[in-house]
Amino acid sequence: MTVLTLEETIELILKHSTEYDRKGILKLIDEKREELGPEVVNEESAAMIVARELGIDLQQVSPKARMRVEDITESSRSVTLTAKVVNVGALRTFSKPSGGEGKVASIIVADETGQIRVALWDEMVDAIEDGPIAIGSVVQIRGAYVKKGLRDALELNLGRMGGITVLDEYEAADLDIKTTESKSVQISDLQDRMFDVTLTARLDALYGISTFTRKSDGAEGKVANATLTDDTGSVRVVFWHQYAEEMKDAKPGEVIRLSRAYTKTGRNGEIEVHTGRSTKIERGLKQKISAAKAPAKAAGTKSVAEAMGRKSIVDLSVEMKDVDVEGKVAKVFPPTSFEREGKQGKVQNIVIGDESGTVRVTFWNEDVEKVKDLQEGDVIRIQHGYAKEGFRGGVEYHAGRRSDIQINPSDTHLDQLDLSEITARPVVQAGRVMVSDIDDAGEGKTVEICGIIVVPSRTSPVYASCPKCRKKIEEKEGKYFCVNCGKVEKPEYRMLYKVTVDDGSGSIRVTLFGKTGEDLLQMTAQEAQELIVKSGNKTLPIEKNSDKVLGRYVAVRGRVVKFREALEISANELILVDPMEEAKRLRESVTKLVG
Repeated sequence: MTVLTLEETIELILKHSTEYDRKGILKLIDEKREELGPEVVNEESAAMIVARELGIDLQQVSPKARMRVEDITESSRSVTLTAKVVNVGALRTFSKPSGGEGKVASIIVADETGQIRVALWDEMVDAIEDGPIAIGSVVQIRGAYVKKGLRDALELNLGRMGGITVLDEYEAADLDIKTTESKSVQISDLQDRMFDVTLTARLDALYGISTFTRKSDGAEGKVANATLTDDTGSVRVVFWHQYAEEMKDAKPGEVIRLSRAYTKTGRNGEIEVHTGRSTKIERGLKQKISAAKAPAKAAGTKSVAEAMGRKSIVDLSVEMKDVDVEGKVAKVFPPTSFEREGKQGKVQNIVIGDESGTVRVTFWNEDVEKVKDLQEGDVIRIQHGYAKEGFRGGVEYHAGRRSDIQINPSDTHLDQLDLSEITARPVVQAGRVMVSDIDDAGEGKTVEICGIIVVPSRTSPVYASCPKCRKKIEEKEGKYFCVNCGKVEKPEYRMLYKVTVDDGSGSIRVTLFGKTGEDLLQMTAQEAQELIVKSGNKTLPIEKNSDKVLGRYVAVRGRVVKFREALEISANELILVDPMEEAKRLRESVTKLVG
């Protein structure tokens, strides 16, 4: 490191500590020399010590001494770095193992030698959430530690012992931080985790705006999906919040340019382009863009799905992407909530059929809200979904983020289809497993078990929910409140209770929701609540119907979840099974296996 002169150090202290004037700084330097011994410490050294004690990192602010991105290795400790912000990520909250809520957000910083992700934890997030950090800011990062992140890429982490400061314009000018200029790329050149992307392409399809509630602040968020094409391929683009509104009147064929976008790998393993906080959209460009000359190549070597159009249900096969289906609703299962990587999510399944057969359809997160009023007998048309293999075989159809969902379209012919014929056809089910085979590796997967209910619930089988968002509500002094919707005049009662099912190899707790729970008790949630109110006994609906529950032979289909370190099944379907028919089915299965 180049040693600064006394005057250079004083000048830097004046820039960073405005509460001191030159006279005051000289006094601090003299006091430090007296404290440490004037025969040991000269003025230059004392001035540097004073600067460090005031929180000024002289190594960082000295242009000749600063560390660069290329200098960072896995063995680097307490990294000090000055670089320019090229991307700002979204805030994420999570539950800490020790209790309480944590926060994390990330930025990408770059200099002339490269770029690196910086993760900010807990109170450090305030620099992004409420502070001045934005794309283009030059920041000083102090006390960061290095770890391997996604795909073993090195990243910096800032905890309580670290710090981050946005430099003023004159300070940034003194340091002269340069970054690689953003260049326009083609779709075939896109790779995962690219930042500051500039892309010019033709809009092929825009799938409408969806709204959702942001977990970070409870505000309403918006998202729109689109397909963009250039001469080399096509790619899915996700427009967030104000950019979704900006694109809502866009028409297919329009040429647009995105600047300061970024890429990530989507749910189907394909590269996607996303708008960030500083993305710029230029629309209505006169540039001509022809269709890709060959089937769309994967951005970053992965293939982008070619639109397959409408398929009959019987023709669906595993790994079909960008495929459309239409069917009449044969069964609607209640939605289920889950938590993954600290984020809350929702999933809901239905069964639909056309003249060729039936298939299970899965909706995720914001799409669950779109089908909340769906009923048996309705017709649903889904465009741009995908087919995948269900647990232990079978084909399932999923609505993805870019899917367009239409309920009871005016031009359908399936409204006259006989629903009884559809429900009589076999529906692809999850593989039947033994309870003893369910372990931690199966968490999050859908399974089916068959056994006897050996322990009924000993708690109330109903709870009060919000009629708008269906979340559980709180009662205070005879009044009901929903965390999402506020005061609730009249709650809606829903079924929620647990039973234990034993199949001979072991037993497992099963949570029954909504209609699944009502089917077993053979009463509605409202009827159960009225019985509780009348008797004053919260468990009476279970006790009164114990003969319908205890000892019943049932088949249960649902997702394996972990609750208080124990694996359970969150059921979305329960069928009362005839033991003789089940024994017959098992004999036939064994006969097939032995040839």
